[in-house]
Amino acid sequence: MIAPRVLLVEDDILLAFEMQDILSDAGYEILRPAATVAKALQLIESQDPQLAFVDCNLDGEHATAVAVALTARNIPFAIVTGHERDSLPAAFSNGLFARKPFKAARLLEIARALFQY
Repeated sequence: MIAPRVLLVEDDILLAFEMQDILSDAGYEILRPAATVAKALQLIESQDPQLAFVDCNLDGEHATAVAVALTARNIPFAIVTGHERDSLPAAFSNGLFARKPFKAARLLEIARALFQY
């Protein structure tokens, strides 16, 4: 089986590396983490990820454009945030939800669910 390509959109570099380690150890191919909306959009366009984990707030910048781009390309994604789900913009309604902080098992559970889409 070919490893699914995963896009991580996270501005907390330590959390991005932790997520990368967890997913890599489980056999996923991780694209270089994106800490900005611009970088995430560039990676969506150039790397064609199969699933994504997206923090909705990237150093004060809302990642709504990332959710819109993923939805337009039918790329399943999960929102990884400390916010309540009902406080998120409508563009995030298509994504699964992981509240920070989360456990490795929850991250892997969501990755498996996303890959089944």
